[in-house]
Amino acid sequence: MDMDWRTLGRSPLFSALTKLQLEQVQKHARVLQFGAGEVLFHHKDPAKRFYFLREGQIKLFRVSANGMEKIMELIVAGEFFATAVMFMEGRTYPVSAETLSKCQVYGFENRVFLDVLRESPETCFRIMGEMSRRLRNQVVEIDTLSMQSASSRLAIYLLNQMEGNVITLGAPKRIVAARLSIQPETFSRIFRTLKSKSVIEERGRIIQVLDHEALQAFAEGQG
Repeated sequence: MDMDWRTLGRSPLFSALTKLQLEQVQKHARVLQFGAGEVLFHHKDPAKRFYFLREGQIKLFRVSANGMEKIMELIVAGEFFATAVMFMEGRTYPVSAETLSKCQVYGFENRVFLDVLRESPETCFRIMGEMSRRLRNQVVEIDTLSMQSASSRLAIYLLNQMEGNVITLGAPKRIVAARLSIQPETFSRIFRTLKSKSVIEERGRIIQVLDHEALQAFAEGQG
C-alpha cells in the first residue's frame, strides 16, 4: 500500500527536504495496519521509529507503580508522534502507544531521518518549532488540569471540540475522562448535570450544545 506523500510533503517534518532527501526517507518507510487495542510500542522499548497516523486514533500513556493508567496524549489522524525521541538521550520510548480503533500508521526510521537532518539545517529549525509548539500546548494543558475543577475541565474540553453547536466525541468517554484526569463516575455525574440543566443533549457520541452561555459558565467555574 502506497503512502500519502502529498500530505506528508506539506508537513513541517518533510516540507524542507530536497527530492533526494525525501527519496532517502521513503526508501525505508513502512505502512503499518493495526486493529483496535493493539500496541505499537511499550514504555522503555528501544525507539527505532517515529510515526504518522494516517487513519484512526491512538493513545499515548504511562502506567504508574500502582497500576493506574495515565493517558498523556490522544493522537488523531494527520498527526506525527514519537518524533522527539530521536533527540533524547538513551532513545527509548517514554510512553506506550495503543490503538483505540482500526489504524493505518506510517513508520519512519529514526536513523535514516537523523542522517537527513544533518544535511538540512532548515528542517532542523522547523522540527524545533513544531516541538516547541507541542510543548507549549502541554504546559497550558497541565496548568488547566491542575487549576480547574473537573466540571470546568470537561466544559473547556467540550467547547474546544465544538463545530457549530455540535460535538463529536472522538474517543469513548472513559478515554476522554482519563485524558482530563477525571474519575469515570465523576465524569458521568457531570454529564448528567449538563443534560439535566439542558446545557447539552446527547445521542451516542454526538453532543448537541443547547446553551452555549451556560457551558461557558461551567468552563469558568460558575455552573
